[in-house]
Amino acid sequence: MTDKLRLFVTRVGREIPLRPIATETLDDLQLMVRRVEDIRPPTYTVKILGEDAEEAEHDPTTLKTDEDRAAWDEYIGRIEEASAECNLAVTRTYLTFGIDTDPPGDGWQDDFEFCGIPIPEKPNELKVFYFERVVLADPLDQQAFVQRVYLISQLSGEALDRADAIFQRGVEGWGNMDTAGKVASEEGAVAA
Repeated sequence: MTDKLRLFVTRVGREIPLRPIATETLDDLQLMVRRVEDIRPPTYTVKILGEDAEEAEHDPTTLKTDEDRAAWDEYIGRIEEASAECNLAVTRTYLTFGIDTDPPGDGWQDDFEFCGIPIPEKPNELKVFYFERVVLADPLDQQAFVQRVYLISQLSGEALDRADAIFQRGVEGWGNMDTAGKVASEEGAVAA
């Protein structure tokens, strides 16, 4: 696997060595996401002229009774709880398995302790805390980090080398891009 794609650099220049996450682990995360998506809203009965009654899913505009509103509130509560659990699992998984280093020694915790923010003691919790709150505090960095870890987790070594070569050409400059989507390079036109 190429070193360039395995090194993530934040917008402020912090470097994070990355490692791929096992496909099975990513599949487990996808199952958690599907479980959230599978939570269905409460239903109500609709009578259609000349036909039998039909079940329909509630939305905020169809809540007529206190019972409807209570069922809707319960549904929203289940969605929020499941989403929070899923988001926490995704964050922990990417920060635990996708980063190939541990937090530095003492020193970085001082500001948190000064502000009265407790620092986790368990090594895995400390790692997540450090990278989430210190290194990847910028939401754009967080998004780019997840995308990069996902990329290196999904690509084979050969495909990753090709992707790295494309990435490196982009960094070094492609030359002139023509309107057909081809790139003029020193070796001639190369498809983008």
